[in-house]
Amino acid sequence: MPTDSAVWSPPEWSAPEQTREELVRLEWRGLRYTCRVITSDRPAATEPLLLLGGALQDMYAWPRLERRLGAHMPLVFVDLPGIGTADDLPAEHGFDALAEAALLVTDRLGFERVNVLGASYGAPIAYRAALSRPERVARLVLAGATHRMNPRLVSDCEQVWRTRAALADGVDGALSDSGSQEVASRAAATLLNTGRQDRVFQALAVARMLHRQFARITPAEARRHAVCHQRLLGTDPLPFDRIDAVRALVFTGEHDDVSTPDENRAVAAAIAGSTFLLVRDADHMVHLEREAEYADLVLRFLTDQPLDGLHYTTAPEHFWRRG
Repeated sequence: MPTDSAVWSPPEWSAPEQTREELVRLEWRGLRYTCRVITSDRPAATEPLLLLGGALQDMYAWPRLERRLGAHMPLVFVDLPGIGTADDLPAEHGFDALAEAALLVTDRLGFERVNVLGASYGAPIAYRAALSRPERVARLVLAGATHRMNPRLVSDCEQVWRTRAALADGVDGALSDSGSQEVASRAAATLLNTGRQDRVFQALAVARMLHRQFARITPAEARRHAVCHQRLLGTDPLPFDRIDAVRALVFTGEHDDVSTPDENRAVAAAIAGSTFLLVRDADHMVHLEREAEYADLVLRFLTDQPLDGLHYTTAPEHFWRRG
């Protein structure tokens, strides 16, 4: 069982009235999409943070991180094409196209430089953004990243969502309760290390949360999720080109079996001067299982604080720039 009980102080939650929200409409190659900009009256401690989440996460999917980081820096959450409220993204468009659309957000908002956090499906987008325009990226954070996804895992995920779409009732898209629960259970299992639940903080609570979320997914959303996973199979998510001019942190949960620790370490090794570490007692869903620690780690890195000696992570590994 997880036994982590060290005393520490995570970033405090900011009250909603302490921040402001603005929705900004964008268009890229004829596709409409939207970003949310969260700002505070407090002076920013670092550059704005552009957050690119997973295939199942829209721009409202990070409330905990938003509450913990909103007082420290402007936050930008975005529904890129194919996600949330945005127009559908044709399957033939890959991660380079999504990186282009993500960088357009920073151009439209007038930010000279930004920090970029790419989590899971968002990691290839963030990596490509930093690779193509390193002068615009102050710091890069990749969580749950891999050069090549496990084809069987991705295929299983895609099949789950195609099954959900195919099982929908022709009139209103409703499933029987048993059908909905089965799809939700299968979907949650693809993201969690079910064999290590006894070693992961809040494992059962997170499993229940994901199950409830997936049980409510509509056929249209399921079809989108299937296309996202098809995109992961269509090409290597991360190119093997090295990033040489951007400070980077790569991390995941120590029990992640979606993008394994070794796979994340290999990504860090492709970024000159990067730092790699693992969050203890967590898997691929580290942002839910250890949300306070996740926010603390991100804030520390983005404000240039040391990452040594944190009780909730392994010791940092550094990949120094070559000669």
